[in-house]
Amino acid sequence: MKKRLLVLGLAFTMLAATACGTSSDNGSKTSKADKTVTAATNDDKKTETQKNDDKDAKKEETKESYKSADDITMDDLNNHEETSADDFEYGDGPDGSVVIDGYTGDDPIVVIPDEIDGKKVVDFGKIFTNNKNIVAVKIGDNIDKIEHGAFTNCENLKYIVLGSNVKTFEYGVVGGKKLEHIELNDGLEEFGTGSTTMGVALGNEIDIEIPDSVTNLCFWGAKTVIVKEGSSAETYAKENNMDYRVE
Repeated sequence: MKKRLLVLGLAFTMLAATACGTSSDNGSKTSKADKTVTAATNDDKKTETQKNDDKDAKKEETKESYKSADDITMDDLNNHEETSADDFEYGDGPDGSVVIDGYTGDDPIVVIPDEIDGKKVVDFGKIFTNNKNIVAVKIGDNIDKIEHGAFTNCENLKYIVLGSNVKTFEYGVVGGKKLEHIELNDGLEEFGTGSTTMGVALGNEIDIEIPDSVTNLCFWGAKTVIVKEGSSAETYAKENNMDYRVE
């Protein structure tokens, strides 16, 4: 009788161990849970790789659709969507803002976004200086200053449109012989400032309209200066013997 109970007890213990998934060789076997985690990790890696591949493929596809510099118009710039954050290098700025440190994209049309990652973009520094590819740039509405030399040696640059909150456009050569149009914003206060000896030197002779909000200015190279009657720009044009017209 005791032997029978002992045998039954051993059998019950073995069944219980099997049901709970235990093993006497835990060190050499991988549980189903471990396999699931490993599979999920591999899937995540595949998903991330696929995302990067898709992003690169999309970039190449878009690149093929770019117009040549000669074919790009102001309408193309005005109708262009904001440039993706993926095309910029950027970091933290003051008060929880974002500062753009570099442009890595291939699109010759760049629309600087108002925000990246939900944070205001407040500065783009000199990311376009010496850029031979850029043709058209539109500045975001949270940027209030264009640094000196921001568009120097941009030989293919044709169009610049400032955002609504730019207050200062510092000195330096702007574009080259292909420059066609600069759209200055109402509310701009300084144009060509930041140096006692230099101003904005337009790379090509173009007509330029100076808002009457501009009270401090120094520039040359314009074909015709378009001004408001009684404005500082009108006075400046007269004093420097520039061709101008009042509108």
